[in-house]
Amino acid sequence: MARLEAASAWCLRLSEGPLGPAEQQAFDAWLDEDQKNLPAFERSVAVWQRYGDASTAPEFIEVRERALATFRRRNRRRWAQRGLGWRAISAIAASLVLILICSLWYQAQPDVYRTGVGERRIVMLADGSRVSLDAATELDVKMGGNRRELNLVSGRAKFDVAKDPLRPFSVRVGRKLVVATGTSFSVEMVNGRMRVILYEGQVAVLDAPGSGKAIPLRLERRAVPADQALKPGRELVAALDQPVAIVALADLPRSLSWESGQLVFNDEPLNLAVTRVNRYAAKPVVLEGGVGSLPVNGVFNTGDVDAFLIGVEETLPVRVTRGTDAITISPR
Repeated sequence: MARLEAASAWCLRLSEGPLGPAEQQAFDAWLDEDQKNLPAFERSVAVWQRYGDASTAPEFIEVRERALATFRRRNRRRWAQRGLGWRAISAIAASLVLILICSLWYQAQPDVYRTGVGERRIVMLADGSRVSLDAATELDVKMGGNRRELNLVSGRAKFDVAKDPLRPFSVRVGRKLVVATGTSFSVEMVNGRMRVILYEGQVAVLDAPGSGKAIPLRLERRAVPADQALKPGRELVAALDQPVAIVALADLPRSLSWESGQLVFNDEPLNLAVTRVNRYAAKPVVLEGGVGSLPVNGVFNTGDVDAFLIGVEETLPVRVTRGTDAITISPR
């Protein structure tokens, strides 16, 4: 907190105008005394810039006035003795408001876990849950109090959730929300769809737009909640922008093959196979000419993109062209 207070105070002072020689020397000394001070200052500046336009908002003014009233009540005699004017008092109150904003902002920031192209990672969360991240995946995590909130920004992840009935474990994918208390499931964002495979336990799957009430996804052409059909060993697939889903049997060993470094395709549409291969490809593979629906079969090591391309070219009516920036698969 001391670093945050100092960073906020310097941010406030610099917002009022250039530093004098003595102040500049003190500021430079503060930056030099700890390598963490500069990032803290930069974050405070970002928060100040983000919320600067809110200084005239009623909520901001109310907080500022309460802070001023507190200072007047508790420190009137000390300020009088030191000869501090109301400008100084206002600056102190504003500094406290900035510190409060910074504190709330820092607390609201999620832990971000990312993997690069060709990289897999296992993460143990603070609640004891285990998360396995596929390549080219980003996951935001917020833990605390009565919440366990995660947001799958891209890619694929498998969750082995620590049991805690009082704190539901939720994974957001766009406007979709998967909620569990203690179970094992995977979630993938791919080609505009969310794919959920349930390995153990049960989950609720909701359509949860940013505004409005979350409602259960329903089965396509049936007015029943989709998660009633999502039993262990099944997969739910839903377009990210639609409140309906389909549920079908899943090939569990094949669905977990990426964790052991393999991609297994069994009549997989070429566009879906290529999306998954691209998580491991140094040079992206792109499709042209309507070949995306062709079925792909085979077992490939995740890092061996060339083997996948050779297999596709030998078994499908397509041509593979290796360019400078991308690899193109087009009709033969």
